[in-house]
Amino acid sequence: MQSTTLSSRQAAFILFMILVGNALVLAPATAAGRSAWISNLLAALVGLYIIAVIIGVQKAFPGQSIIKTTELCLGKLAGKLLNFIYITAILYATIVYLFDACIIIRTILPFVTCNILRPLMMLAAAYCIYKGVNAVGRLTEVLAPVVLLLVIMSFILMFIVTDFSRLQPVLADWKALLGGVIESAGWPYSSISSLALFLPFVNDLAEKKRPIYICYLAGVSVVALRSLLIMAVLGPEMTILLRFPLYSSLRTLALADFQRVELFFFILWFICGFTVLMINYLAASLALKDYIELPRLNPLVLPLGFFLTVISLYMYNSDMEFYALGSVTTPLISLTVNLLYLTVILIAVKLRKQTG
Repeated sequence: MQSTTLSSRQAAFILFMILVGNALVLAPATAAGRSAWISNLLAALVGLYIIAVIIGVQKAFPGQSIIKTTELCLGKLAGKLLNFIYITAILYATIVYLFDACIIIRTILPFVTCNILRPLMMLAAAYCIYKGVNAVGRLTEVLAPVVLLLVIMSFILMFIVTDFSRLQPVLADWKALLGGVIESAGWPYSSISSLALFLPFVNDLAEKKRPIYICYLAGVSVVALRSLLIMAVLGPEMTILLRFPLYSSLRTLALADFQRVELFFFILWFICGFTVLMINYLAASLALKDYIELPRLNPLVLPLGFFLTVISLYMYNSDMEFYALGSVTTPLISLTVNLLYLTVILIAVKLRKQTG
């Protein structure tokens, strides 16, 4: 790879794009109904815990991959087993991102088939990864402000058709709110654990952690405001029936002679879908490289991309089946695996410090 360093600013933008990419493509925490935005805010505490853990582990073992740290602290056998579970979850998440990105693009461009679109997206992502970790960081650094600008524009436009009476009563059902918190904590917040694979490349992490937390809070704001506006535009009953409620919300807009306002924001969904796929693809490649102890990343990228593409084509019979199963299982799998993995590592690191 051409460059293997990242700045804390680039790592922060990677984190921001993981959160925003999920928020704009996926539905809000529909289990919480009109209180989805409150669930998003409460679940953000899980994300803060994850960031604190991965930064703390990285500070304890600077420059060391979390995959190697796990084996060092838990032993070869236990470390390999725990890493296998974690890497499997990352690979599954990458397939989910590939599904989502292709489906949202086909919503706007239905003539493009998944058999063509998925390989093309994986090849484009593989090309960026071959350019190096720093190239991916710089690309994310360029795209994140563009995404933020388009997000702000879309939210301002959505205010035109909002009806905040749809958000009442607030906190009417605490069980639904709790379900929404678990759903949000599982996806997107626990998915930010993939940032751990990028931290060994950050050359100023010890001095500059603040940008990471700032971008995280910015991402949380986007996630929560997205849920609030979608519920205020569509209502909880309609939102739960739609695959892409943000897209549907923007379709309700009509500005003078412009009747298809949502098409202007197609670039927003494309950037978010592709970027979050590329980031997770790179994270999966880095994790697998350290797991099988390859000296270089390049020989792994295309075979892994081919494997993920083939699995994505045959894992589900249709996108309807994917949403019926994936919307339930994905948050639970992600939350369980990521929290278990990081908590075990945190305990192991602390015990190693005390005994060492």
